Amino acid sequence: MARLRQAVLRRVDHVWELGWANLFGAALVGFFLWLALMPLGDGIDQLRAERWGVGGTVSLSRCAVDDWARGDPWRCEGTFVSADGTVRIDGVAYEESFDDDPRTAGEPVDHAARVSGAGSSSAWPPGDEWQAALIIGVFCLFLATVVLGVWTSPDEGRPARAPATRRRPRSAKPPARLRMRRRRR
Repeated sequence: MARLRQAVLRRVDHVWELGWANLFGAALVGFFLWLALMPLGDGIDQLRAERWGVGGTVSLSRCAVDDWARGDPWRCEGTFVSADGTVRIDGVAYEESFDDDPRTAGEPVDHAARVSGAGSSSAWPPGDEWQAALIIGVFCLFLATVVLGVWTSPDEGRPARAPATRRRPRSAKPPARLRMRRRRR
């Protein structure tokens, strides 16, 4: 336990010595954590919906093009109703790629969907690719961990230790500065 305490204190001292450079390290770690949390949240929710969730249909009531995503993604809202009618969620978000506005054919527009549970705020198309979101999120979490490790590592920037030298033989005289002067009595 004492070694752990010494290691933690050594890292804290190192971070303290960095001063203003800590702002850069904290910003970089925070950025990678933010990048990790976005896809991780969606990926975990998609995984839960796919493996253990409730299947049913979502009736879309409002849709808009998502400008931040690739392709032709639409972000819609609607009401989810499970296949057996036991779960009903109003105002659930639903994302999918459509060629044009999914409501142009008339309302209501029903699509197959899955939710992770009765309290879910997002519905997902069945068979949606949750693996990519989890892989990207875990990779960004790994990058945040690497940056944190490098940032708090006290071994960086210190001079390297001198290589070990051979011991001098016992018969050799000690250096002049180490020789003791004998006092005469």
